[in-house]
Amino acid sequence: MTWWAHSPGETAVNRFRTVASVALAGMIATGVAPSAQKNPYRNYTEEKFVQNMQSADRNYAAVRSLIAKSDYESAKAQLTRAREQMAVTITFWRDAKKDDAVGMLKKTLTGMDDLDVALGSEKVDPSAIAAASERIGTACQACHAAYREQDPSTKAYRVRRLAQ
Repeated sequence: MTWWAHSPGETAVNRFRTVASVALAGMIATGVAPSAQKNPYRNYTEEKFVQNMQSADRNYAAVRSLIAKSDYESAKAQLTRAREQMAVTITFWRDAKKDDAVGMLKKTLTGMDDLDVALGSEKVDPSAIAAASERIGTACQACHAAYREQDPSTKAYRVRRLAQ
């Protein structure tokens, strides 16, 4: 009788357990066990957060520049990238259990959505663009005041230490 043949008293459940155990042991031995694979979003480090924020800042600076040139179509496209970079940072704030920062981020994203609508209007209204931009700036500054600090010697900005 081979290992996969079943004995008269063996049930289908027991056969399944045996096969599953052998398969799991093989996966663990080869390093492909499901639990061994990590979700990349669960490892959203402070370094990655800073990279995303710097990228969002560069993209939003380009949005402001394009708006100043009345290039609304390009500004709208650039805003999409800035929003994308900002939105992913919610993982950092949720992992840090900073609900106030999550709220500030949501206000920023809502402002970006409002700006997107204003930029995409058939007849662009500069006052709507200015109002949405102001809301974005206010939300960003509120978060920066709470969670960003400047190194006195290098003048570089960093994330304020988060107490958990």
